[in-house]
Amino acid sequence: MAAVFVVSLYCLSAQAFAALLVPLILVAGWEWSNLCRLETPILKTGFLLLLFVCLTLTGFWLDFFGNVDEQSARQVLLLAVALWGLNLFLLMSYPRSQRFLSWRPLVALIGLLALSVTWGAVVVLLSMQQGTSILLLGVGVVVCADVGGYFGGKFFGRRQLAPSVSPGKTWEGLVCGLLAQVVVVVIAVAAPLGMPLELLLLWVLPVALFSVLGDLFESMLKRHGKIKDSSQLLPGHGGILDRIDGIMAALPLYALLVI
Repeated sequence: MAAVFVVSLYCLSAQAFAALLVPLILVAGWEWSNLCRLETPILKTGFLLLLFVCLTLTGFWLDFFGNVDEQSARQVLLLAVALWGLNLFLLMSYPRSQRFLSWRPLVALIGLLALSVTWGAVVVLLSMQQGTSILLLGVGVVVCADVGGYFGGKFFGRRQLAPSVSPGKTWEGLVCGLLAQVVVVVIAVAAPLGMPLELLLLWVLPVALFSVLGDLFESMLKRHGKIKDSSQLLPGHGGILDRIDGIMAALPLYALLVI
């Protein structure tokens, strides 16, 4: 899947690649409908239609087929950051926030906005000069934080980070994930371009922390809904949402910081 992503990114135009992501976002939307307990085919179909409308509106807002307007881009990305601020509140107040999570329209609205602005962040990043490399760096930061956190937690994990939401996440894993993405950024950006490490850390660390927020937020929704994985689409790995939960939270912030 990662190889297809990279090859498509380099072989297709920005508009074609963003359009190619739409079916993937819709699949993630179908998985989100499971998290907000939309159980009937009519409700699921209605949710996907609303998601497609939201993606279309996001595209028009950003002038997808023209030159992306920087002011419009900032508006979309600020909306995303504000949304994840709300999600952070729901996460930190869990399990008291369960009464809000039980309200299906709220969880559905969060999903519609989160998925739409994630796609919007991709559009914004690809509209920049060297947008392909910038997008890959942002995704790479999230992946490094995720992989470093997994192995750090596996070998050194002792103290739980969010026991009521995801007992497997540890503080040691979080630190290892942050260290992993710092090393990658130093090798990929700071050393070749001669950029000050302090400046890079000002945007890299918040992006990595937002990726953890995205991971924990989806874990909270799955725990609340008594669901192990968002789907079984990727055997052994869960669903699309289980692969992009960190990216959904981190990529809009990353785009806001680099435009």
